[in-house]
Amino acid sequence: MKDADLLLISVRRRTPPTAVVEAVRAHLAAGKPLVGIRTASHCFALRPKDPAPKEGLATWQEFDHEVLGGNYTNHYGKDPATITLVAGAESHPIMDGVGVEGLIGHGGLYKNTPLQAGTTALLMGTLEGVATEPVAWTHLYGEKKSRVFYTSMGHWDDFKMPAFRRLLLNGINW
Repeated sequence: MKDADLLLISVRRRTPPTAVVEAVRAHLAAGKPLVGIRTASHCFALRPKDPAPKEGLATWQEFDHEVLGGNYTNHYGKDPATITLVAGAESHPIMDGVGVEGLIGHGGLYKNTPLQAGTTALLMGTLEGVATEPVAWTHLYGEKKSRVFYTSMGHWDDFKMPAFRRLLLNGINW
């Protein structure tokens, strides 16, 4: 990981070896970028009733708040969400060529509000009559301002949509 140009995280509730979490921290401390997909918002976090990790394994409970700039607290069922562009986000490089009208958020809308200071929301997801939540944003992390792109989209059905694949590619390139 120390030689990686970009770190992409798409895991859920893992307690990796302490050395792995330290390598993620070192990657970010070096000012290198990170892309988080869907469950990355709770990638190294345990639930309150989960047992403590075994010796040699680590958590990073505040990863979502600190690194991604989010505030994951669960999700609203499994209904698909309508995706819309945040006003002013159309000129952001991550949105270049992304046909938002072709996006649907599958697998349940994540509860992400409020976002942390320093985030730039790009896309919102709406469950009619239930909630509207940010589903894609950027954040700058740490002293060296590592670029972070996160999207709570990333359900396997999302990958079937060309617009989502373009969004993810743009986030990686950004």
